[in-house]
Amino acid sequence: MKLVKIGGSLLYRAKPLLKALKECGEKIIIVPGGGEFANVVRKVDKTYNLDPSVSHKLAIECMDLVGEIYGEVGNIKTYKTLFDIKREIDKVGVAILLPSTLLLSTDLAEHSWNVTSDSLSLYVGRLLNLKEIIIVTDVDGIYREGKLLNIINANEIEGLTSVDMAFPSLLQKFNMTAYVVNGLYPERVVKLIKGENTICTKIVSR
Repeated sequence: MKLVKIGGSLLYRAKPLLKALKECGEKIIIVPGGGEFANVVRKVDKTYNLDPSVSHKLAIECMDLVGEIYGEVGNIKTYKTLFDIKREIDKVGVAILLPSTLLLSTDLAEHSWNVTSDSLSLYVGRLLNLKEIIIVTDVDGIYREGKLLNIINANEIEGLTSVDMAFPSLLQKFNMTAYVVNGLYPERVVKLIKGENTICTKIVSR
């Protein structure tokens, strides 16, 4: 089973990717990003200085909104619990987790903007006992001085990538591996899922 986090940056361009995931023949759990819905929460937070727990809750609920859209656009079933997904994944193949119920009930993450959907996806992977996560965004991977990196250690990525501030330390804490790949090229994501080489950046925890 593969865990694929699809960023909200792909909200208007996700249909080919979702189609490719459905057709690739692998068991996949999709975790959505919060996209521009979460950006609205950020703006409101800056205006009203919301309690961190309130903005954290609202941002997580934004992930559900994007997940519902991905489910509709990709004709993929959505689920609110890991129990239901694990029970049906053999039948449906690809499933979208609407993560607010899980993340708010377990309340594992720091309540701050240091933690966004990337890090929250790591928590999901941890709960599933997975060792890898695929972060799908709208860039080819992580760059250093204009050069795409094939591999990088988590403790070296600060300032080089769009993943949130908590992501590197969490990746190391959970001893997981992450891949950053461009979802505008669905074939690259499928190759990663199938364990094949492609254009991306691998982030190792050790």
